[in-house]
Amino acid sequence: MTHDRLVFGVTIDQIDELSTLLRTITANGDAMTFCDTENLQPQSVSTLGEAILDSALAVRNILDQVNEQRLEQERASG
Repeated sequence: MTHDRLVFGVTIDQIDELSTLLRTITANGDAMTFCDTENLQPQSVSTLGEAILDSALAVRNILDQVNEQRLEQERASG
């Protein structure tokens, strides 16, 4: 049987921020996908795209932080 080991630590604040950012990405993506583009102002598409990009970069930043928050490995006894 394989046992999964915890490798990274994530703070509650990081989880909350990731959740908020993913909701932002999803909402803006939905707006771009399902809105009638004829009714959008010309700058709206680039504004939505910029918001998606900014949120995605923030997600990447948090995941980079999490990658640096490695948990100490248990020492094998023996």
